[in-house]
Amino acid sequence: MSDTATKPAKAPKTDKTAAEKRSATVAAKRAERISARGYALPLVLTCKVTGQQVKYTSPAYIEKVIAKHGSLEALKANFVSRAGRRQSKPATAAAPATTP
Repeated sequence: MSDTATKPAKAPKTDKTAAEKRSATVAAKRAERISARGYALPLVLTCKVTGQQVKYTSPAYIEKVIAKHGSLEALKANFVSRAGRRQSKPATAAAPATTP
C-alpha cells in the first residue's frame, strides 16, 4: 500500500455558527426598527452655524423635534445647535445701571 493515498476533500461548511445567526437576527431587527422609525439611533445632526455634530438618542425627543420642524429632512437641513443659537443671537448691550 502506498502512503500517498488521496484523502477525500472536505465539503465546505455551510452551517452558520450560533454567533453568526444571532448577529444576522440582530441586524435584521435593527433594520426593521430603523425602517419603522424612519431614522437610525443615535440620530446625528450637524449644526449649520457651527458645523458641530450633535447626537440624540431619545426617540420621544426626536419625534417632538421632527414634529416642530415638519419633517426629518427639514430638521437635518435647518438644524442649529444650542451653541449655534448662542452665536447667532444679536449681541445685546447691557442696560446702563441707574442709581436712585
